[in-house]
Amino acid sequence: MIIVMATARSARLAAFAASVALAAAGCGSGGLLESTTAQASGTSPAAADPAAVSVIKAWSDALRRGDVRGAANYFALPSELVNGVGANGQPELVVIRTFAEAEAANETLPCGAKLISASRLGRYVNALFRLTDRPGPGGGGCGSGAGQTARTDFLIADGRILEWIRAPDQPGDNGGSGSGRSNGPAPAPSTPTTTEPLV
Repeated sequence: MIIVMATARSARLAAFAASVALAAAGCGSGGLLESTTAQASGTSPAAADPAAVSVIKAWSDALRRGDVRGAANYFALPSELVNGVGANGQPELVVIRTFAEAEAANETLPCGAKLISASRLGRYVNALFRLTDRPGPGGGGCGSGAGQTARTDFLIADGRILEWIRAPDQPGDNGGSGSGRSNGPAPAPSTPTTTEPLV
């Protein structure tokens, strides 16, 4: 069973919770986060670690194919996923302690994603994706999100995802001004870059 916590469990999440807000969801995920710890710190983007980018790309490729089990293999045990905020304005933290919970967490993501680019923001890798429809458990609900972009902050260690946190758009995402909202994706380059993207 996935444990969803609506309150922060640590100082890190308490600071994060203070900086999040509900935004319009592009793929029916129930909300996006306005800010993350990495972006709230004002850290400038830098080149992402290629090994971390490889993990992120492999995870997104598996999910896009509908291979939820394969995607779950990229999550550390334990790990955390935050893909929105609850009705109370607090981040909905999914604590993943077992492989079955990792599968269930990936099933909550209705869209597939093609990695466009990645950059390092503090200890996180900020990844920009082009959302796609996807087959498999939990897939098929991307709707108008397909073709839009979305960002996620990843904390990767030992080849596994420790933290998966939905992040806000940046200037140039989805052809807009980077309002902090993520509305969905458009076509991506064939290979991801490891520097900050401009769509």
